[in-house]
Amino acid sequence: MTENKKYNEDTVAVWKIPLADGDHEIEFEHGTATGKRIIRLDGKIVRQKDWMFQLVGDEIFDIDNVQCTIKVEPDGLFMYSYSLLVDGKSLEEFSEHVSKTRCTWLVTTADGVENRIVLDKASMDIVVNGFPVTDAMSEFIENGTETHFVIGNILVTIRTEHTCDKKIGVVHNLFVNGNLVTEL
Repeated sequence: MTENKKYNEDTVAVWKIPLADGDHEIEFEHGTATGKRIIRLDGKIVRQKDWMFQLVGDEIFDIDNVQCTIKVEPDGLFMYSYSLLVDGKSLEEFSEHVSKTRCTWLVTTADGVENRIVLDKASMDIVVNGFPVTDAMSEFIENGTETHFVIGNILVTIRTEHTCDKKIGVVHNLFVNGNLVTEL
């Protein structure tokens, strides 16, 4: 759990999920005497059950179109283990899959607004703050492509190039007004 944030005394697990529109925090409360279950997404209650006779079992909910399952399983006498599945994968497997299939950058505009840019490497779809970019323009360059679009008043370019090295393969770099931005 995060040291700076205060959680309810019944909070038994906190997870961070990387999605296209940003990282989301899932907080799970489990009252082991009453069976109470509360799921919070980014601090807001998305599911609440105040009294349950069955203390183990799954809680299923969605974040946008992503299905999440909290598994409550017995772990000894009056003890429980808690795990999170995201799209049918453990959180670790899901996070690893995301890091292999997407590139993510944060870009701050002149007015101080932070923008999360996500590139899906397979489809080459670009998402900014959870919304698909529909007005991008692509052009061929030597060994790849450049895709240009605008956020606010800044020109953003994603350069996709084949490195000619089989171990490295294709690389994706993001430039803002011609300056390289470090991937998250």
